[in-house]
Amino acid sequence: MTLAVSEGAECRVGSPEAGCITCGDVAVELDVLLVDEGRGLALCRDADDRRESVEIALVGDVSSGDRLLVHAGTAIVHLGPGAKAA
Repeated sequence: MTLAVSEGAECRVGSPEAGCITCGDVAVELDVLLVDEGRGLALCRDADDRRESVEIALVGDVSSGDRLLVHAGTAIVHLGPGAKAA
């Protein structure tokens, strides 16, 4: 098992196709549209323009245009401004 939350972050537990061993969800890259700092949320969208609110407390400062790695509605890695995961 490997878990790292930093540059080049990865999380491998069993098969990558299996998703999270606790909830079955997978992490997805989302772009930040708006930030509500008071509530600790960001409105984000995926590549298909689907939108969702994301909890951002774990990743520090987030701005419109940033890219986040999101699992179960919570940002777990700040990928940077418009960055793509490797």
